[in-house]
Order: sequence, then C-alpha cells, then structure tokens
Amino acid sequence: MSEIRNVLLVSVDCLREDVFKQGLEEGLFPNCAELYDDSLDFTETYTVANTTDPSLTAFMTAKYPFEHGVVENGWGLSEEHDTAGEGFQAAGMDTFGVVSVDHLAADHSKLDRGFDRYEDGQAYGRLYPILSRIYDTKTFNTVFGAVKNLGIGRYTVKNLLRDLGLISLHCRSARAVTDDAIDCLDDVAPPSASEGDGEHGTNDEESGFFGWVHYFDVHEPRNAPRDLLDDHDEYTAAMMRVDDHVGELQAELEARGIADETLVVFTGDHGEALGEHGYEGHGRTLYDEEINVPLAFDHDALPDEQIETQVRTIDILPTLLSLVDAPPLEAAGEPIFGLPEDDTDSPDLDLEDRQLFTMAYPTFGDAVATRTPDWKLIRDREEDAEELYDLESDPEELDDLANDEGARRDAMADDLDRWLAEFGEIERQEIDSDTEEMLADLGYME
Repeated sequence: MSEIRNVLLVSVDCLREDVFKQGLEEGLFPNCAELYDDSLDFTETYTVANTTDPSLTAFMTAKYPFEHGVVENGWGLSEEHDTAGEGFQAAGMDTFGVVSVDHLAADHSKLDRGFDRYEDGQAYGRLYPILSRIYDTKTFNTVFGAVKNLGIGRYTVKNLLRDLGLISLHCRSARAVTDDAIDCLDDVAPPSASEGDGEHGTNDEESGFFGWVHYFDVHEPRNAPRDLLDDHDEYTAAMMRVDDHVGELQAELEARGIADETLVVFTGDHGEALGEHGYEGHGRTLYDEEINVPLAFDHDALPDEQIETQVRTIDILPTLLSLVDAPPLEAAGEPIFGLPEDDTDSPDLDLEDRQLFTMAYPTFGDAVATRTPDWKLIRDREEDAEELYDLESDPEELDDLANDEGARRDAMADDLDRWLAEFGEIERQEIDSDTEEMLADLGYME
C-alpha cells in the first residue's frame, strides 16, 4: 500500500451528481469511470453555495460563505482567512493552482495565497491565436472592446463570435487548463528519463505537492465540442470533453511514476438545473439538482466503496489536510475520515450524517436552506416564505409540506436561525464596470 505524498484536487464547474453518474453508467466518461472504479465515492455530497466563487472559496477555507465573506462572484477573500495553499505549505508541500475563469483570477478572488504557482491566464478561443499574431494583446483587447457590442439586442459581434465557438470570453478551455496543469507538474514532479515505467516516483523531494485544477467547460456548454453535438446535448458534450482532460492528468501522473503516491480527488463546485422546477442554470434555487455534487477519493490506501452518508463540500479540505498530516484549520468544516495509524487497517467509515446549511446567489434572491438526509427546508428571506420537502418520499422536491408538517418545519427553521445567528453582517465589496460586464456575460447579473 502506497503512502499519500501528493494530493491533486480536480473540480469541475456545474457538475451535478445524478447526471454525471448517469453518464458514467452509459460509458460516456471512460476516464472518470476508471478513476471511480477504485475510489471511495461519497454520493451524498452537498455544496454550501450554488455559485462558483462562494462555493470554491468555501472549498479553499473550509468556511461557510457568510463567514469567509465571499458571497458573490468577483469578490475577494480577506487575508484574515487561512487558505488551502497555506495549509499545505505549512506541511512543507509544494503547491499550485490552475483556474479557468476571470473571476477566479488572483486579482479578483485572492485565492492565490499559499500557492507557489497560481495560473489564471486568459484565452479567447480559436480567434485569439490568429488575431494575436496580427495585433499585440493590448491592441487586440482595445480593438475588440470597441466593436464587441456593435449590433442590435442580443445580436452583437461578441455574441455572434461566441455562438460560433470562435471566442470563449472570460473563461479558458480545458485544453488551456490542462496545459498549465502539466506545466505545473513539470515543476513539482519532472518526468523521469524512462517515462511510463511506473516503478518509482520521480518526485524525490520530501515535500510532496498539493495541486488544484478547476475546469469551467461545463459552465459554458455553448462552447462544447461541435463534433459531439450530433449525438449529445451541450451539457453532456462539455462533460465528455472534461473527461478527456481528466484522462490526460491521470496519464501525466503515470508518466511521472507518481500515480501510486498521489491522491486524486474529483468533485464539482455546485450543480446545474436542467429544466427541473422550471429553471435552467444555477444560483437561483436550492433544490438538489443545484447542490448535490460528485466526490471521489482515489488512492490504494482507501477502500473501493460507495458511501451514502451526507457530507458537505466544506469538509473536503479538512479531510485532505488530515490525510497528509498537515496542521488543521480553525473552520466549520471537519475531516470526513482519516487514515488509521496501522497501515493494515482501513479507514473508519462508520460516519454520521452532517447537516447541510447552504445559500443561493444574492443577486438572484436571498435564499438559504438546511438539509438532512430525510428533510430539507428552503427559506426565501425576501418573500418571507418557506418550503419543506420529505426527501425520502419526494426526492424530486415537488410536494411542499410546509403547511402540513408544522413541528418538523419549526424544528428545521430553528436550526436555520441558529446557524444564521453565528454570522455578522457581510460587508459589500464594490466591483468595477469591467467585472460587472464579465459577470453579465457569464449570466450572473439580472
């Protein structure tokens, strides 16, 4: 049994558990299927926020958004909060992060703290390499900025080029992200002279590494590969493209001889509504399609087992820190499991369910919710209304029992009130006009 010396966290934007698992069963994601074949799979994992920055900042701090303060995209994390990168650095590990959308860039998110390298470079799709040979980057941005909004209504230069798949504004393709991730791996674990022998790791330094790679392609399915759209919808096609790149990362670990000593963690930041409850997208509702995400831990020190215990995305980072004996963070998240001191034993997976508290995107409405394995209470704080669902008998959340289950509703409402009382008022962060335009392009402005 190999020791866990490295951790590679792969997160995918908008990846919901049920649709992803259906794709696995249908053989659409062979590389993820290979990862899941020997993984510890937590099927009941729920995010504490249903949009990117609030959720991923919670990933990187193990804190709820109302505590870390980043409740909207484009906001930045205060230096008072410790981060994942700092935690792994404190354990003497090398660190790198590769992100794929403008509002996760260091200037916006401030999530680069603790990362030796934090790659957030921008690309404009297929059109950019052509035009950048004619104009330097600054000139190209100036010219494009002057003409992008020409047109009538939605029919602008920008939207035309985007719909044709020639540009992917504010986000990077999986290709660009994987290339940066491979470059980072070259820093922390250079390929061996005999690539692929797999006999011993080339990461001979005592440090080990923590790497975070975030793919955005599923968030922007309009950029899905055109060759897949004859047989698949855009959402599935985008997931298939990401699966290709998960396979590339796995191959890179094998080529460096470090696959056996690297824990690969695969998850999503939040889900995506695909027409359920009359809505497509994310950020507006707190039904399970927006908050249930995949979570798998792949390493031979861990059993191949599927766990239905309810856990939260804020528990991922404390788990990873615990597995590499890094100092724990002072945060709401807690390790899901740990490794036994005796290497011959398996982790204790007799786990207790963790009550979820989660929030929607404030720009779209002030909604919060709490979820147990059996029940969910959703509160719209603007409308002063609540919904209650029996998840065992009504997993699709169609039959609101708020008026029929008074005692249950009151008990869960009390839980929600106690949780909200733990936090002070969030100080609003001002964003500039360019950031507003970016968020509008990505669907985050009304």
